[in-house]
Amino acid sequence: MASRMSSIHRPAYGSAPRPVYDGVVNRRPVFAIAWAAALAGFVLVSILAAVSDKFPGDVWLAHRIQEIDVPVFARPLDWAEHSEDVAEVTLVCAAAFALLLIARDAAGALILPITVSGRVLITWMLKELIERPRPSAALVHFEDQPSTFSFPSGHAMGAFVLYGLLFYFAQLHISDGRLRLPLQAACMAIIILTGIERVYAGHHWPSDVVGGYYASALIVGAVIAAHQIVWRHTSNLRSNWSFSRSTAATNLE
Repeated sequence: MASRMSSIHRPAYGSAPRPVYDGVVNRRPVFAIAWAAALAGFVLVSILAAVSDKFPGDVWLAHRIQEIDVPVFARPLDWAEHSEDVAEVTLVCAAAFALLLIARDAAGALILPITVSGRVLITWMLKELIERPRPSAALVHFEDQPSTFSFPSGHAMGAFVLYGLLFYFAQLHISDGRLRLPLQAACMAIIILTGIERVYAGHHWPSDVVGGYYASALIVGAVIAAHQIVWRHTSNLRSNWSFSRSTAATNLE
């Protein structure tokens, strides 16, 4: 009887992790090649940014964005800019940390603040290596131009890393689309609006924002791959532990 009951409980406790985790884990060589190719592309773009103050089309697109002078356009941009303040980022990370622990995703809870903090160092290193100057007052309008270098956009990188990871974790842990989809839409909105705001404020060229998104996509992709591997390993451990407990309880009966 114990053997028969054990086989009945096995599928329930020994099932594979959620399918959403299978993509990168099952295609590691393909992902590694694609990520390496994307990294090579970013290196090439960075070299071009280092030798050119702006890319073709930067001035034209910056002018078109700055010409949109209506409150309904400016207010969401201001909101997106404030979402990257240290206090707001800290609050969002703290809330996400707690929710990930509740979801029993300790790896994600640790990865999120580490990645968000590490992004600041990566941004600084890239800016110092590339040394692209900020847009000049002769070409675009701005107030209080920052003294740091321009490529890639730190705000764009920060928004993409934080809210890109939140988008990912929402996909994994929130099954109810009525809650997940609005949250993911808000994440996407913040990412996009933050990039537009940097150009609207005259602090970055559009290519700086694209460079920030590019670099952040590499970071987020690598972090997701690492998280999926860790999650699958810990999920198997949890499944085996739960199955052992179930088998032991059945044998006692």
